[in-house]
Amino acid sequence: MTDRSANANERRRSGYRTLIGYKTRTWAENFGEVELQIGPQHLNTLDIVHGGIYATLLDAAFGHAVSFCTVPGNVRRSTTVSLTTTYLKGARGGCLVASAKVDGIEGRLATCSGEVRDEAGNLLALGQGSFLYFPGSEHPEGLPRKSST
Repeated sequence: MTDRSANANERRRSGYRTLIGYKTRTWAENFGEVELQIGPQHLNTLDIVHGGIYATLLDAAFGHAVSFCTVPGNVRRSTTVSLTTTYLKGARGGCLVASAKVDGIEGRLATCSGEVRDEAGNLLALGQGSFLYFPGSEHPEGLPRKSST
């Protein structure tokens, strides 16, 4: 398993990623992991992490898992088709980690499953997602960056 966490940190950041503040922990073939240090901006009126944060972390981890390229410098592009989140336990702070794996790819559709845990390893949420690859991105080697815009 190749880990490109350092390379992932050099990639262009989306405005949403910057707003929420999650970071790549692991980016490997068919696997992704992101982490978030919880701050007051991530809490709801009950002073627990807002459910949208769990969904965001799962979506981001899934996106990492489906976008890994076996050819450095190439890209794989996809879009979320469905995302299901099951909330199991609330968190009030600390670091949350979402991990995801690709369960299968059929044509241009990838399916994933994952979980969110706190720093003590407590399971907080489970998720499943489906992603539609842009043409050519369904292949593990992806596409050259300039031809995938």
